[in-house]
Amino acid sequence: MKKLLLILFVPFIVNSQQISVMDAVVLKEGSDADYIEIEDFWSKIHEDIISQGKKMQWSIWKTSPGDPIAADTKPADYIIFNNYESQEQYDASRDIDYTAVAQRVHGISKKKAQKMIDSSFDPRETTRSYTLSIQAQAVSSDFSPQQGMVCSISLMNQKNDDYESFEKEVFKDQFQRRIDNGDHSFWGFTRVEERSENAYTQFSHICFNVGEQGGNAIENDFKTQKLVDLGIQSRDMLPNSGSMELILFK
Repeated sequence: MKKLLLILFVPFIVNSQQISVMDAVVLKEGSDADYIEIEDFWSKIHEDIISQGKKMQWSIWKTSPGDPIAADTKPADYIIFNNYESQEQYDASRDIDYTAVAQRVHGISKKKAQKMIDSSFDPRETTRSYTLSIQAQAVSSDFSPQQGMVCSISLMNQKNDDYESFEKEVFKDQFQRRIDNGDHSFWGFTRVEERSENAYTQFSHICFNVGEQGGNAIENDFKTQKLVDLGIQSRDMLPNSGSMELILFK
């Protein structure tokens, strides 16, 4: 959808500084089936837009929420990512004629296409949106997104100016070592650049992880362990942020 992004799927973006729009969707009670039907309609639209080189990726993930972030809000039921290879591609996406694309890929009239688009948000109670820039990643050579894949979410709040450097120069290497050992598949580090007025403000960065949550422990030398300890002190991590399962991917 025009307002959606990432995501995510952010982890599947290859280079840093690309843009992902992440929408955390809260559904109205009992509207799950209607929502999936609408996203099936949109999946062909996104597939066509991607084939034209106007977007990199689009994906939808069903969440398994962790601890509540705020007592007065509901956790997201689904997370949508729209990924763009550059700021220019993201900006140009605002001019896409989604009604015309829907007419073409679904073989329907302009009136019906517009009706479907206008009703797209009906199953939703609210949507919290975040624009993310991809800062760093570590990934296995054979990594490929598959339906049913589970990705954990780590929400971080930066405490000092050194935080991003620790993630990029220390923690990235830690995850790459786990990946090389076969204990992990993907790690992605993103910064929240913008957010909607109703979005959570308790975190400044998001890390995404695909792979085993255990595996063999990494033994660090004295210097590396000290850097890891300092890195941990440079941010606060929200406890038990939950995970998400890949439902649709283009």
